[in-house]
Amino acid sequence: MAAEGKAVERAADELYGLPPGEFTRARDERAKKLRKEGDREAADAVKALRKPTVAAAALNELARRRRKDVERLLEAGEDLQAAQEELLAGGDRSAFQRAAASERDLVAALAGDADPSVAEKVAATLHAAALDPEVAEELLEGRLVREREAIGGFGAIGAEPAPARPRAQAKRPKRTAARRGRADATKRKSDDAAHRERLSAARTDERHARRELDAAASAVEHARTRAEAAEAHAAEAAERARTTAERLKEARRAEAAARRAHERAAKALQNAELGAARGS
Repeated sequence: MAAEGKAVERAADELYGLPPGEFTRARDERAKKLRKEGDREAADAVKALRKPTVAAAALNELARRRRKDVERLLEAGEDLQAAQEELLAGGDRSAFQRAAASERDLVAALAGDADPSVAEKVAATLHAAALDPEVAEELLEGRLVREREAIGGFGAIGAEPAPARPRAQAKRPKRTAARRGRADATKRKSDDAAHRERLSAARTDERHARRELDAAASAVEHARTRAEAAEAHAAEAAERARTTAERLKEARRAEAAARRAHERAAKALQNAELGAARGS
């Protein structure tokens, strides 16, 4: 099982490093090779790998080519989330603004390397990775299948939460508790949004898998029909070959009989001609 897992990991690393146009052919060839080698489970796992979108492929390339910059972005995302929590608890707004600007600049620098046609999707996914550990892990592995969007308390890059207005010093504990309550509510909203995002992604994956299953079933049915037709043609060909062989044997027997009859007739003619010569 460990060897199978390593084979799938190696295949995934190679496949998600390819341009999208080369992915499907390379994936199918790798799965075919593994199946030929007798590693059916690994072959099935590789065959199930989904082709990345153009934007996801660009992100996977970034993760490989500019890993240090990507790691810095993820660290900046952690700093941004910490700064927001501090701001909600009555902390310094300027610290949050600096963290937001740093994260925004790193996203822009990385997205600037992408093709203009997908730059917006790349930027949105980079921002999502900075704020969502699951997306961050996929990005670091360089195995994103589709672009993502930021969810939760940071709907837009650098968006600031609105802290409560200052009150009298005597009411500070109550005010802090209220802010913490809002922070908890924000976190719950973020968690709910994350759950919805994962549910939506799971449904999308299931639809893709179902379409692939339907296509595979159709291919199996088509192959079965062709196999049955080939067997029928083979049976007909075998019957024709048998009949032809029998006819050939009969023709050879008739030829031999005709040759013997001809030899007898020729000999009789020769004898008759000799008798006629003697009589004259």
